[in-house]
Amino acid sequence: MRPSLASLNRRRFDIVVVGGGINGAAAAQQAAAQGYSVALFEKGDFGSGSTARSSRLLHCGLRYLVPGGPLTTFLWHPDRFIKAVNTVRRSMAVRSDFVKTQPERVRKIRMHYPIYHGGPYAPWQVDSAFLLLRSLGEGGVPLDYERVPAQKALAEQPFVPWLRDLDKLRAVSCYTEYQIDWPERVAIDMVRDAERLGAVARNYTPAVGVQRDGEAWRVTLADAGTGEQATVSAPVVLNLAGIWVDDVNALTGQPVSPKITGTKGAHIVVKLPPECQGHGVAGVTRAGRPFYCMPWRDLHFFGPTETLYEGDRDAIAVDAADLEFLLAETNHLVPGLGITRSDVVSTWAGVRPLTYEPGLPMGARNRKIHDLSAEGLSGLFALTNGSLGAHRATGQDLVAAAARFVKPSGEPGTLSRAALQFPDNTNSARLEPDASTTLADVRHAVGVEQAQTLEDVLLRRTGLAWSADQGRAAAAPAAEAMAAMLGWDDVRIKAEVSGYRAMLDRLYSVPGAGGDPSSVATGEGRHASRG
Repeated sequence: MRPSLASLNRRRFDIVVVGGGINGAAAAQQAAAQGYSVALFEKGDFGSGSTARSSRLLHCGLRYLVPGGPLTTFLWHPDRFIKAVNTVRRSMAVRSDFVKTQPERVRKIRMHYPIYHGGPYAPWQVDSAFLLLRSLGEGGVPLDYERVPAQKALAEQPFVPWLRDLDKLRAVSCYTEYQIDWPERVAIDMVRDAERLGAVARNYTPAVGVQRDGEAWRVTLADAGTGEQATVSAPVVLNLAGIWVDDVNALTGQPVSPKITGTKGAHIVVKLPPECQGHGVAGVTRAGRPFYCMPWRDLHFFGPTETLYEGDRDAIAVDAADLEFLLAETNHLVPGLGITRSDVVSTWAGVRPLTYEPGLPMGARNRKIHDLSAEGLSGLFALTNGSLGAHRATGQDLVAAAARFVKPSGEPGTLSRAALQFPDNTNSARLEPDASTTLADVRHAVGVEQAQTLEDVLLRRTGLAWSADQGRAAAAPAAEAMAAMLGWDDVRIKAEVSGYRAMLDRLYSVPGAGGDPSSVATGEGRHASRG
């Protein structure tokens, strides 16, 4: 149940978390389980920022062993190699933990990495990288690594016949990865469990002031809809606002050095032949950065880009330059597919909250918990580059940092890793004939999971936005089901439906394409039956 802002006014907590993405949710859950009184506030909906716009991969950490140039880069910068190894170790540990404890929220995928004569990495180097990954995994979920000779791979593996330069192909390295399906829902599951453990959580409640008040921080909050305000206080504030971290720090009114460098990751979605289901390709762009083709439910996506982003952080979308780059790199990786603009079903983009470093214009990829005591802000912490996959470990580390300033005021509890499901209600009508989501599910999303908009329901509570028609057919019945609980009239219902469709066109469409993409998304693209 979503608490009223008035009921929270002047309440004191042990820890206030600002930012309800996957890392904020993990920190709130972990803190509540350790007996802290916790309040979590998110300016939009839970999991609606970078959490929802990533490549969704539970990385084994291979990408961190690609230095963005020749491997000798690590020889000249051993500190980068040490950071990479530590990041890989953490990636393998959290990969194993997540797959074992929440298998309902992951999908197993088989990745294929081509190795070429004259390519950036020799077979032995790739073998060594996977040997390092395996050694750092220490008995976790296996990688199932295999290096397959070129001719055998051509005969047996999907994607391989469409690769470039087949005459130069030496081998294909195959390994198992896992994809989080879908991270927004994972964040909401943790928010709900934090509430079960006693935490207070509220979406659409931006922090508009963070001021020191004696030994505590006073956080001023606003209701995004009504403008109503309230204040809460706590000895510790965790600023987990992602790409808005510097904005929240600025609310203190004190000079704080920049913490974030945002880089944009854009993706294009296409329909590929059935034999590609569950399989993907890992490669590098011609600039030496990781580039993937990933399965995504019944579709595949290519990406990501990596460009400096200083635009509107509330309107991050694929632009014409992104599309051109993605198509070019896609056709460099798998030219045999002949992907063109007309094959692109939809798009999405996000911005990575990387760590600001003056000598690195594109930011540093190391996760960092910033203790702002060094800048005169005792008890205030900020997180940069908190990766999707490592959210559990990050939550634990954040609470450990907070423990230096505050002790739990309550008794510990046991957190749950359960993937929450909607209550069974076989008598409720389905929103779409081919979907399992029902009207009762929508009402549950509003009454129990704080869904406030149609977008909240279709994108983050039910995932219908990732169906073939992006949830367009379900929009009207879902809005009508929400109306009775939220007091919407016919005008508001129509506004929610049109607003949802406009949001899809604005943030998930193909630049310059126009029109409803649902006909393409059903599999009518020209690659749907290519063998």
